[in-house]
Amino acid sequence: MSWSSDSVKISRVRTALGLIAALALIGLVTLVAVLVGANATTVGFAYLIVVLAISIFSGLTVGLVSSIAATACFNFFFLPPLHTWTIADPANWIALFSFFIASLIASRLVVQARMQAANAEARRNEIEALYALSIDLFAATNRVGALGEAATRALARVGATGGGLILFDGSTNVQRVVAWIGPREDEVEDLAAGVGRHRQPLEFPSAAGSDVYVPLVVGGNVVGVLVARGSGATPRALESVAALVALAVERERFIEESSHLQALRESDALKTSLLRAVSHDLSTPLTAIGLQIERLQRKVGDGERDTVADLAEQTGRLRRRIENLLAMARLEAGNFVPRPEPTPAADLFRQVREHLPLVTNLRVEVAPDAPDVLADPSLALEVLVNLVENAHRASLDGAPIELVAHRHPLDPKRVRLEVLDRGPGIAERPMEGDTGRRGLGLEIARSFAAANGGDVTLANRPGGGAVARVDFPAAMLPAVAET
Repeated sequence: MSWSSDSVKISRVRTALGLIAALALIGLVTLVAVLVGANATTVGFAYLIVVLAISIFSGLTVGLVSSIAATACFNFFFLPPLHTWTIADPANWIALFSFFIASLIASRLVVQARMQAANAEARRNEIEALYALSIDLFAATNRVGALGEAATRALARVGATGGGLILFDGSTNVQRVVAWIGPREDEVEDLAAGVGRHRQPLEFPSAAGSDVYVPLVVGGNVVGVLVARGSGATPRALESVAALVALAVERERFIEESSHLQALRESDALKTSLLRAVSHDLSTPLTAIGLQIERLQRKVGDGERDTVADLAEQTGRLRRRIENLLAMARLEAGNFVPRPEPTPAADLFRQVREHLPLVTNLRVEVAPDAPDVLADPSLALEVLVNLVENAHRASLDGAPIELVAHRHPLDPKRVRLEVLDRGPGIAERPMEGDTGRRGLGLEIARSFAAANGGDVTLANRPGGGAVARVDFPAAMLPAVAET
């Protein structure tokens, strides 16, 4: 037997008992009035008071039947001719009809006032419960992971005997049960998914009582479902509770994101501090090593000059790596903002030669229609220097390294710079000890290029070797931009 049929039977029994009590009370008033010999006017007022009292403590049905019973008794026992259902005096017809209408209207008004008072009391209780619930929810979700406790409090506030909170992870079919009270049947997930898709509350009788599934809507999206079992709250109150729970869900998500962002900021700050500390600790010995190398270059003979020159190159390369890492840290922390300016590709290639004097096998080619590069000159130079160093280490001895600049073949608003070598290609290229073939120099180049709105790609070169392509925004002349 369902909960709804049980409630209907209980309501019918209460109505029947109320009718018996009302008829008994009217019969008692009639008996007392007959025994004391009360006149019709007094009895009429007595019946009216009794009908009003019955209407106050019972429903409209009982009040209506009481009005009819009181009218019948009034006619039979107190309007002449007595003990008959007829009325001799026409004025008594008016009195009887007036009494019936008065008792009927009075009972109706009393019942209506009673219902309005009950509704007002229910609304007041709901508002108090919602206010207390809002305090509980937003006090309970000050920390991550407390949403389950908040949902349990919400169900307790609406008098639910069971149920819980189900959240959707991107789809109504991917569900996460945050909190649950009582038994949970297999069909609960299917019902929750249906409510999430249709975005409408669902109520039906079940073994636990009346189950209500209310969608949680945040920003126009259904993020979950609140399930309340055995609650006596109105649908509007449950929808209000669901809205509060939805806000609590969104608030917890913001807290999680804020915690994650705070952790990222602390991590970036720690990384920047470490890089600065490492740079400071390494700059002094590197400077001393550089001075000693310069002294050695003046003292050693011709046989050792190549070795000393190689030491000088590696020392300079290490110093550039440290400076590049610090620049990357400043870029990521927002402490350094690139300043793009038109720079001819030929100037960048010339500076690459100056920064890498030991790389003597460079060949430069700049297309006549190649536009200037719109980028921060210092960062663009470091991009090319790192790529040329990678190409130099991968190339065979004596193999040329080509620097080429031309307009992008697909996007006329970009310029392409290429570094081409004749090494083993990308698949076998050694990248500074990185097993994923993504060396530090390449990562620095990609980071600096991205900071200027560019990108770096690698590809195998036809005929052997590799090509590193750097695409930068082109510096468009005003006259060209207008056309």
